Amino acid sequence: MEIAAARRILGSDAWLDGLPSDTREALLAAARIRAVGGGAAVYRAGDPGDGLHAVLEGEVRLIGHSEAGRRLVYLILRPGDWFGEMSVLDGKPRLHDAIAFGPSTVLHVDSTRIDAIATAHPRFDRALGALTCQHQRAALAFVEQTLTASTEARLAFILTEMAGRHGRPVGTGVEIDLRLSQEDLAALVGVSRQSLAALLGRLRRERVIETRYARLVVLDLETLQHRCGRSRS
Repeated sequence: MEIAAARRILGSDAWLDGLPSDTREALLAAARIRAVGGGAAVYRAGDPGDGLHAVLEGEVRLIGHSEAGRRLVYLILRPGDWFGEMSVLDGKPRLHDAIAFGPSTVLHVDSTRIDAIATAHPRFDRALGALTCQHQRAALAFVEQTLTASTEARLAFILTEMAGRHGRPVGTGVEIDLRLSQEDLAALVGVSRQSLAALLGRLRRERVIETRYARLVVLDLETLQHRCGRSRS
């Protein structure tokens, strides 16, 4: 993939679009593009921060591991999503694994070039801080649900978020366009696969969702919003 194609993919990204035009051009001019095989790591927890990344093709998941050995999916990143900014700001090692889910293409701006851009464009550090805040707000909302909500409300919250970020209209509702297995979704909700199966079964019987192979269709988004406290009423 050429940088020109990367520009088109990232052109609608709100964070990149919010940068001053000269900063945006400097960032893209400093970028390199790499292919990442399915299941391969963009980086691992504990690796030194090596710069800023963005997904151009495929999917990257930020994954942690609990002391009990449970895999925790923190964030699912699709084309146009930036990541890795925290280690750029604080200079500390990576907190999570960043794993390609299927063959993917990633844009990378290394730390040396980021430092040069920040020196030449003083507002860039603030923009990186805003990107961190964007991710932290999403993480805090998830933590709040995890600590205070029932498992059913957590599932409703995650499905509502996914429908908004990754959904596409289909005849019967909104299809969540992710290759999600029940194991993946269970990791996001923080329950066992058996518990998740019971929760999904209840939503299917109530005609709130419909499940397909590695995909899920939300039939009644309003009910999901109500169950996670996001109802407009």
